[in-house]
Amino acid sequence: MKKMNKFMALGLVAAMAGTTLAGCGGSSSAAPASSAAPATSEAAPAASEAPAASEAAAPAAGGNHVFMFKSVGNAFGVIMYEGFADYMKQVGEGCEEKSPAETTVAAQVQLIDEALTKGCKSLSISTNGDTGYDEVFAKAQSQNVPIVSVDSAASADYRVTHNNQASTADIGAMQVRAAVMIACGVDFDPADADMTKGVEAALASYTGDPINIGVLSAGIDTPVQNGWIAEMEKELAKDIYAGKVNPELDKKYGDDEFTKSTTQAQAFLNEGKVDVIISPTTVGIAAAAEVMKQANSDIKVTGLGLPSEMKPYMPTSDADDANTFICPFMLLWDVSHLGASTAAIQMAVQNDGFTGAAGETMTMQAWGEYGEETFTAEDDGNGGTTVLTGIPYTFYKGNMAEWADKL
Repeated sequence: MKKMNKFMALGLVAAMAGTTLAGCGGSSSAAPASSAAPATSEAAPAASEAPAASEAAAPAAGGNHVFMFKSVGNAFGVIMYEGFADYMKQVGEGCEEKSPAETTVAAQVQLIDEALTKGCKSLSISTNGDTGYDEVFAKAQSQNVPIVSVDSAASADYRVTHNNQASTADIGAMQVRAAVMIACGVDFDPADADMTKGVEAALASYTGDPINIGVLSAGIDTPVQNGWIAEMEKELAKDIYAGKVNPELDKKYGDDEFTKSTTQAQAFLNEGKVDVIISPTTVGIAAAAEVMKQANSDIKVTGLGLPSEMKPYMPTSDADDANTFICPFMLLWDVSHLGASTAAIQMAVQNDGFTGAAGETMTMQAWGEYGEETFTAEDDGNGGTTVLTGIPYTFYKGNMAEWADKL
């Protein structure tokens, strides 16, 4: 993982000061939303009637490029937007963030409609649910406003493509491997980036009771976390875990809100059924870690977290015994690059005719400490395409000191 550029690192300090313990939003070894029922529209067109993204007309000419995360003030979204805005500034384009106060589909739909009424060049969005957007997304298409989803996917019927951090399978599987290794007291080895060898070795010598894993997720309807959880369950179904790890995950949902996530983490603590908690959201992992720290609990925590928020719960030196910490190691990716690459995709749509069709490539200008990069749209198996622009990364005692002040 390449380091964030200095501009982003400085911007992050300010962002984190105002958004302490907000949420995450997910190759080798990688965020979040509401349990409220998604808003629907009786006038929404059927999916089969929606025009394919690759058939959309040329993008609209006026307004700014709009970036919308799950909720305003979410640290993950703040960092992502800074990368998005920095790239847009680099290429001479205007942009603005329009994220809702509530982590719901209805709140996003309202803001999208307002942006379309005002006029915008494009919409980049991390959705709060699978459904409820048809009418407003169809309106965007009718106005030639291209939609690129990031982190949490929009319907393939309306988006150009989806910008993903890494494959859903790798993100889910690696969080399980991390949890099992931690439960077995095995440290992360950077030479085994995807942890396949580590988990095999850990389970080969494990003779205790079956390991029980809890998951403290975002919203019950959040597409990105639900996709990762499905892959966690697939990983646990492999023979290597049989008889040694309970294949049933104990799932709880904190709606990507710190107070609710704290309450759910306390429920895990009170029930005493799990050995380790996976939280695939920066809000949840920080909340769970704080609860376990305050209780001096033996329950360990891992998942997806920001080093700056998780520093109090993790080892930061090679001399540390990682297994004495609440979170021996965790994962994430370069969030600012994810935002910048989303902006680059929108620029490819606007300037180069990029349609997001499977096999099509687009180029991202050199940005920060990254050189020029070329990405390919890949068939996602669900009627759309995905552009993989990020690399999952493990934070552990060997690199936490470096990253805690940067991300």
